[in-house]
Amino acid sequence: MSARRRLEIELSAAEGSHRVRLLGLPRETRQRLATLGEQELAREFPVYAREHLAGEAPDFAPMAGRYEVDSDAVTFVPRYPLVPGLDYAMVVRVAEGEPQRLAFRLPAAPSEPTAEVLAIYPSGDRLVRNQLKLYVEFSASMSEGQAASHVRLERADGGERIEDPFVPEPELWDREHRRLTLLFDPGRLKRGLRPQLEAGYPLQEGVAVRLVVDTSFRDAAGNPLREPFARRYEVDGDLRDRVDPRDWECRLPHAGTAGPLRVRFDRPLDRALLQHAFEVIDAAGRPVRGRPEVGPAERSWSFTPAAPWLPGDYRLAVDPRLEDLAGNSLARVFDRDLASDEEPSDPSLEVVSFTLHALRGGD
Repeated sequence: MSARRRLEIELSAAEGSHRVRLLGLPRETRQRLATLGEQELAREFPVYAREHLAGEAPDFAPMAGRYEVDSDAVTFVPRYPLVPGLDYAMVVRVAEGEPQRLAFRLPAAPSEPTAEVLAIYPSGDRLVRNQLKLYVEFSASMSEGQAASHVRLERADGGERIEDPFVPEPELWDREHRRLTLLFDPGRLKRGLRPQLEAGYPLQEGVAVRLVVDTSFRDAAGNPLREPFARRYEVDGDLRDRVDPRDWECRLPHAGTAGPLRVRFDRPLDRALLQHAFEVIDAAGRPVRGRPEVGPAERSWSFTPAAPWLPGDYRLAVDPRLEDLAGNSLARVFDRDLASDEEPSDPSLEVVSFTLHALRGGD
């Protein structure tokens, strides 16, 4: 019986995922492999999702992970957990002849798809050419390692895919694996850097784009999405100014009421950062309890107190890390001119002071 025919894949649970063990290699082959480094083993035993192996040459990079060689097997430990129900293959290149593809799958309990895309942010309809981030919010916890395959940015006029706009690794998830951050390649956004000079901006002013999430993106249980989701954006010019609270408009409530404090921004701000960027503090230095809310298109923010406002002085503390769509914050411009000195940040901008008065008779 040939070595090729003896090869088989065994899955074993470990480290919150599964180890992929290749059995059946001759002893002398295993002894040779034990002397190889991680990169050499990855070249001889790459692992792919099978959808990336449709042609003769894989169209995606192999899965990230580490390799081990012992007396029985070559073992691949994936960086991200295997997705139940998704087909994979290990390409074996050590035997003579053509590389052998060994398919495997982690079984999934049959169930109806329930996960869906709830929103894509920014929620407005415009981006800037030097856009730094997009967010995709899902209704359920999702699996890792699939974003590059199932989320794409394309031209809105003909569907032409925009190549490599986002940083592929590592995938950026929140703790619950429900919000995916798509980070545009910073090297293509900063003027003067080689990636920007060679590849240019991922977005072009005046060229509308569409972000598409297809149904093959699987949740943590291995089920596909209920339906695809897409959002169209127009693209404006660059944005290279610090976020400045002096440019905001504040609408103050009256003391004695539980009306909201409203803040209108001069530009859309980063959705994820907005949710935790503000704190309302009273004259005694105590945080005011209440409910914050981000407004439409991330152009405003409001705060409704848990109890009626008391007359007096208040402060709205602003996190200096709060960013706009291009990554500019209170502290710095993301793509500043390296040829000139940047003005130091002004700590006074991190506090917006206001005074509330009781509603006068007749008002």
